[in-house]
Amino acid sequence: MTSYWTTRGLGPADQMSYWADVLCQAFTPLAPWRSRDHVERSSSSSGLPGWVRSAAIGGGNAAEIASCTQRIDHGKREVARADEDVVFVNLQLDGQCTTTQDGRQCTVSRGEFAIVDSTRPYRLEFVEPGNDELWRVLSFRLPRPLLADVVGPSAATTARCFSSSSGSARLLSSLMVETWQTDSSLHPAERQMIGAAHVDLLRAVLGGTAERGAGCSVQTDEVLRVSAVRYIDSRLPFGRVPATEAARHVGVSVRTLHALFERAGTTFGAVVREHRVEACRRELADSRGDRSIGAIAAAWGFSDSAHLAKTFRSRFGCSPVEYRESVKTREVPQLAQG
Repeated sequence: MTSYWTTRGLGPADQMSYWADVLCQAFTPLAPWRSRDHVERSSSSSGLPGWVRSAAIGGGNAAEIASCTQRIDHGKREVARADEDVVFVNLQLDGQCTTTQDGRQCTVSRGEFAIVDSTRPYRLEFVEPGNDELWRVLSFRLPRPLLADVVGPSAATTARCFSSSSGSARLLSSLMVETWQTDSSLHPAERQMIGAAHVDLLRAVLGGTAERGAGCSVQTDEVLRVSAVRYIDSRLPFGRVPATEAARHVGVSVRTLHALFERAGTTFGAVVREHRVEACRRELADSRGDRSIGAIAAAWGFSDSAHLAKTFRSRFGCSPVEYRESVKTREVPQLAQG
């Protein structure tokens, strides 16, 4: 199901507040604003023209967004308000975006992309292409737990410009565009697999960046961790995921398996728990789903609904029931297209 929001039809005085609500609903808590300089460099001297089209893709989300020259902040207050940890891959379709995070800054032009991590502050400053058109971005939102080891502060992969002209970055950007253009014809199972493909390709892009900065051992660790994480995901619905079995699948000792995750700043057990509860959260966030809490708990390897409720509250600060209800009630009203 595709969602669509537009400021068209609203008065100039109402467009900014509505736009802020739309950004928070479609992406993550964000604070847009326009300075005098933004207005002077824009073809829109009043109000804030803009639209967002969004659709779920597997465990993530894809959205095309267009608007006028402006700055969008995800500051400390917005980080604190975020109810899920995600990574955004922002592919520039028209105009430019200066992306700032973790002490780095890059300017992304048409055909290039950069990533940002919602667990830390970042800033996006968008500029129109200069032909009285809006800037446009194709943004994919992916679950951070699946990418934690390649997007942390020490990985130095955020706010870097990736060209879509060659290598794995070209494959990723092409997949993003093709997925977006064919979204309406995809079945749920296809969406899930394609979402996983985006995660794998992004890991390849970011793993290559880390390898160039830290040597081939990073690549070896990355390949082994990816294999272990895939095994974890394949076994989650069946209950326990013993480290001994995961190590056997990857082809390393249990001690080496634990060391792989420790070098990435986490543990094998923590990744299992995070992926298990994240799978439940994604299912609860799907407004089309109708399975009971108990059925969801059983499907993802929890012993019962009470076990899920305790783990879920510890991770997200609310119960599964409360989370499902909040998803149903927090949507920003959509305006009719056209």
